Amino acid sequence: MLGVERRNKILEMINEKKSITVQETAAIFNVTEETIRRDFKNLEKKGLLARIHGGAVLPEESKTEPSLEMREGINIAGKDAIGKKAADLIEDYDTIILDASTSALYVAKNIKNKKGLTVITNAERIIFELSACKDIKLISSGGVLRNKSLSYVGKMAETVIKNYYANKLFFSCRGFLPKIGLTDSSEQESEIRRTMMECSDKVIFLCDHTKYSRVGYVNTAKLEDLDYIITDKPFPSEWDEYFEEESPVIICADS
Repeated sequence: MLGVERRNKILEMINEKKSITVQETAAIFNVTEETIRRDFKNLEKKGLLARIHGGAVLPEESKTEPSLEMREGINIAGKDAIGKKAADLIEDYDTIILDASTSALYVAKNIKNKKGLTVITNAERIIFELSACKDIKLISSGGVLRNKSLSYVGKMAETVIKNYYANKLFFSCRGFLPKIGLTDSSEQESEIRRTMMECSDKVIFLCDHTKYSRVGYVNTAKLEDLDYIITDKPFPSEWDEYFEEESPVIICADS
């Protein structure tokens, strides 16, 4: 395994467990503890974890909203599988909205061969990803750029989004718990996602398993606001009671 792949896996582990030890991490990857210490040091320099005696923990700021670099390194395979399933729902000549989540970025990566698409987004990364696609019309919301997420937010961005109507919205959030709904750790990101929902015919939530049971402090949407949920792993069985006949269609990329 390459060093960069190992460090991405370490980010997934620490995001899920909140803390990891040098000893257990070295055993998992079958490398020396010194190698893991170097990995921790590398990731700490980027602000992605904080080293402690014998291990590492999430930095305080990541407990509220992880950095873009950290989010892009979490559950890559799962998000790519979700992106492929989402692409199956997109037809040629659709108008779609993609938010600034890393899950939506994987939708963008899988729609480059579609014909006549119009893509509306507030994400710098998605604009860059699709900029070379001659058969995709890109519309940027503009607005105030959030450095932490490379997303455009604020009243200007929301006003631009309101000028359009899309066949489908693909978006994600910080966490999902059926009883509570979809939550975020940024009021600005939550607000523009709600605006996107108002301007879309179908609302499709991209929910990889690292979001299960996480709760942010801002309410973004309720279960009944969704038409589809695309996941990479089945939901916990104790959630079954919340999904009735009128619930959103659930598509599991793992099935």
